[in-house]
Amino acid sequence: MIRSRSTFSARPTTGLLALLLCTAAMPALADTLSRPSQVTAVTLYPWGASVTREVRIDAAPGQHEIIVPDLPATTDGQSLRVTAEGATVGAVTLIDDRQPVTDLPPAPAIAAARAEVKRLAAVVREGKDAVKTIRLRALAARDELAFLKKIAAPEADPAALAEMARQMGAATLDARTRAQQAEIEARAAEAALKPQEKALKAARKTLAALENADTDHAALSLALETAGAPATLRITTFTDAASWQPVYDLRLDRAAGRLVVDRGVLVSQSSGEDWRQALLTLSTARPADRSQPSQVSSWLRRIGPKDAPRPLMATRAKGDDAMMAPEAMAEPAPIAETAALEMMGATVTWVYPTPVDVRDGVEALRLKLAPLDLPAEIRAEAAPLHDATAYVMADTRNDSAQVILPGPAALYLDGAMVGTADLPLTAAGDTLDMGFGPIDGLKITRRIPEANEGDRGLIARSNEMTETVEITAENLTGTDWPLRIVDRVPYATQEDLRIDWTATPRPDVTDLEGRRGVMAWDSTLAAGASTTIRLETKLTWPADQVLR
Repeated sequence: MIRSRSTFSARPTTGLLALLLCTAAMPALADTLSRPSQVTAVTLYPWGASVTREVRIDAAPGQHEIIVPDLPATTDGQSLRVTAEGATVGAVTLIDDRQPVTDLPPAPAIAAARAEVKRLAAVVREGKDAVKTIRLRALAARDELAFLKKIAAPEADPAALAEMARQMGAATLDARTRAQQAEIEARAAEAALKPQEKALKAARKTLAALENADTDHAALSLALETAGAPATLRITTFTDAASWQPVYDLRLDRAAGRLVVDRGVLVSQSSGEDWRQALLTLSTARPADRSQPSQVSSWLRRIGPKDAPRPLMATRAKGDDAMMAPEAMAEPAPIAETAALEMMGATVTWVYPTPVDVRDGVEALRLKLAPLDLPAEIRAEAAPLHDATAYVMADTRNDSAQVILPGPAALYLDGAMVGTADLPLTAAGDTLDMGFGPIDGLKITRRIPEANEGDRGLIARSNEMTETVEITAENLTGTDWPLRIVDRVPYATQEDLRIDWTATPRPDVTDLEGRRGVMAWDSTLAAGASTTIRLETKLTWPADQVLR
């Protein structure tokens, strides 16, 4: 049996990749039409996205070659699918190298950038012309001054010469003044033109970036037979450069006994194009992963002579499994902690109610989903073995008929943020227990009484050990608290190791959640009150054995 793995390959490296979606032979094409595409729908997965774009065709009846020039450069040919309404699709070719010449008008952003460059160029040109005109006045004044300098003084009486000198001086001063004033105006006009020149330079850079980006595309060439009515092409591709994940705000209201789950999603994509006004569907499916279970191979075992005894270090080299007995191994983590990464249940999808814009390369676009309002049982819970205070716990059941997916959550208690947590996968009808921070006024102590107090704290002999523990909870708050105290006694799987214990008062729950030896005491601790639990444990074993 051949097993295959479902994958989406990388972008092909050849210039032309032909995808034959229809094997029917078609006559020679009548004409070539260039049509832009528009991303209309996106199905986002935790890793990857299926992108659907549409192309509107309104052409005369007959056969045509349609060029779609605006696919992303990273378009994957293996995942490319083309369907049509109102037309018949023939051969399809993905062109990712030398692009065909098209008659499409430039993109709106490019057209706007070109118009801005043209406008600013005209402004700068007019400004420079104005500066030249001003400097012509200065040049004319200098020419007039040069002419005055060349005039020879005529023979005349001293009074006439003096009058002529005064006139020449006044004319020279006027010419110099006009030349200087024109130069001042020219410099001011040049300074006023600097921002426009800077803006023109920036506009040209923007236009160059847009035009270069616009050339970084793949194109689709396909044969199409139309019947004369408007037709629609739908092009679907897969990209692995997109993802989504849920995020939550959990708001616990103690007075109302309600837990509001504010849900959102973080969407990101770097597919090489913007998704504008696209209908967004969020799916928990993972098409980029394998679609079949792992194969179980045969297991050959042999028997032979017993091995000679080996040193302990040699045994360690065999690995942890050879060293650790089942009872010595750490208990596995709760299943809910790993379910957040598995997502092995049925596929769940959400359709976002309105079209959205998701820009290329923009991280963490947050979209809002409808909140869930769940009932909550609120209590204080303490683990004296590790903590010196109790914590607020909320027990709720997901009665929303919707699965709560795993994701990061911010925790709010009565309106105040108290921390963050990772929310586990919670199916419809399943229970959810979440902590909402410490209760500073609920003090917890766990101690082994000293011998000088008249009690036996910890007594150990060669084949016997006795331990006495006292747990005290004190409520220093002004509120009565339902309180659960969780502690433990040891357990054994060997018949020769005997464990006896007594607790005053008796625990309400033993082997809590299947954890052997873990027990819980449930009570209501009034404001200002305290309670004490006394736990005694005795272990005995054969004299030729040691306790581990």
